[in-house]
Amino acid sequence: MIENAKLDHIGLATSGAKEAADWYLNVLKFHLKGKFVNCNNGMDVYFVANEDESVVYEIYTEKDLAPEVRGKIDHISFVSEDIEKDYAFAVAQGYEICTDGIEGIASFWESGIRYFKLKTASGEEVEFCQRL
Repeated sequence: MIENAKLDHIGLATSGAKEAADWYLNVLKFHLKGKFVNCNNGMDVYFVANEDESVVYEIYTEKDLAPEVRGKIDHISFVSEDIEKDYAFAVAQGYEICTDGIEGIASFWESGIRYFKLKTASGEEVEFCQRL
């Protein structure tokens, strides 16, 4: 069992991350929690949150995004306290892993992150993310 599944963020794939982030900042008065560069494509990634940070969006640009999926939720991410244990559980349960095992992004947050994504029984992608 994956324990303590607290919501970390909701991933939002867009064709223009800055414009989408600005909308949340200006219309809903969210604040900028973090801004990073995606090491895979060099594009900016914005983390925006409401006042009490109970809702956090990771907003990023996908280059060849089909118009019908632009702005749709890409994934929901939960906090992992032990990424190795959670990954081993997911593999043992036979879940379809959507990432290349446990992946990492060294430039996110203070010391980087490690994460993996899996598909649920209904097909959506769920991410488990551990900040380092």
